[in-house]
Amino acid sequence: MTCVFQVVGKKDSGKTTAILEVIRELKSKRKDLIIAVIKHSHHIIDDENKDTFKFKKEGADLVVFHSNDCALFFDCKEFDYFSLFPADVILIEGFKDLNLGYKFEIRSPEEAKEIAEKISKKAEECVSYPNLEINGAKAQKSLLTSFLYTMMKKYGIKEIKIAD
Repeated sequence: MTCVFQVVGKKDSGKTTAILEVIRELKSKRKDLIIAVIKHSHHIIDDENKDTFKFKKEGADLVVFHSNDCALFFDCKEFDYFSLFPADVILIEGFKDLNLGYKFEIRSPEEAKEIAEKISKKAEECVSYPNLEINGAKAQKSLLTSFLYTMMKKYGIKEIKIAD
């Protein structure tokens, strides 16, 4: 099960600080957790004059923009992309007008540590990860096994066998 936590608040209220603290806390306790972060921006990054927009308009199902230092994944159909994240925990900064998961509002940077602790505690309660077996052996947790588990749950798949 993916746990979704949303941190909302005004500019410079401590949203990023709280999320950074959650990441530190969770990773210090469970290095195997896969954490995704979504940051809301009011800037338009996929303008109709850009190639990425044109590719999608023409029918591409998935578009990735990759620069020298970063890659951006484009799938702008609401929040359908959440199910594609091979993550145990999704942390969202922003989208204050939406309810995307457990929502925490921060009013000042002084609240960041307290909110981070609440989110970390809730995340530890809701994270569950099944045992996956590959060729009869327990699979190591990885992005691939998390992705397979997510897809199995989404589509009701009970078992995956790899044919020779």
